[in-house]
Amino acid sequence: MAGSSVQEASQVEENDKMTHNSSGVQLTVVEGDEPYVGQEFENEAAAHAFYSAYGMRMGFITRMNYHNRSKIDGSIVSRALVCNKEGYRKPYRRDVKNVRSRAPTRVGCKAMISIRKMSTGKWVITKFVKEHTHLLAGCQVQKALISNQIQNEDKRVQELTQQLLIERKRSASLRQFIDLLFNHIEEHTQGLSKSIQYIVDSVNKFESEGKNR
Repeated sequence: MAGSSVQEASQVEENDKMTHNSSGVQLTVVEGDEPYVGQEFENEAAAHAFYSAYGMRMGFITRMNYHNRSKIDGSIVSRALVCNKEGYRKPYRRDVKNVRSRAPTRVGCKAMISIRKMSTGKWVITKFVKEHTHLLAGCQVQKALISNQIQNEDKRVQELTQQLLIERKRSASLRQFIDLLFNHIEEHTQGLSKSIQYIVDSVNKFESEGKNR
């Protein structure tokens, strides 16, 4: 029994270091100690990976929360990464009607980190709240958390890919419409030019015939 627990803990540690998504693509997860204010990362993705790995080890799932954008170029300059039990879920109408309500998925947990982009381009932790308002998962549940985290990331990638394909189709359709419009304008311009030239030639011919009389 003890050997099984050690094996489970070892497996969770290995999952912290390396995981795979549903497509079989290997994902490297940053391993490290507890977050601290002033901790720097090369980019936002590295900070997100670090906090996600920390959450997996501790027994909770992370998610991205609010962000702030630059007034100059609109790029994201700060971000809050929170426990997935942050805030409270708004009740649906069906929940109000049903006698047996669903178990709450959010309990107002305050655990989070705030990260901000510095002038150097690196990202730094500006706030860290360690305490959770709920129990954290054990070794067995951590495996499920890791799996769910990867599935959520895969789902998000698929959604973004689908949105990109839709935008590409829209761009292609818009480009085709613009090309047709320019072709129509060009044909109309050519036809108008021929009409004008015909009128000019007719006037010149009429004037020439008048002089010869």
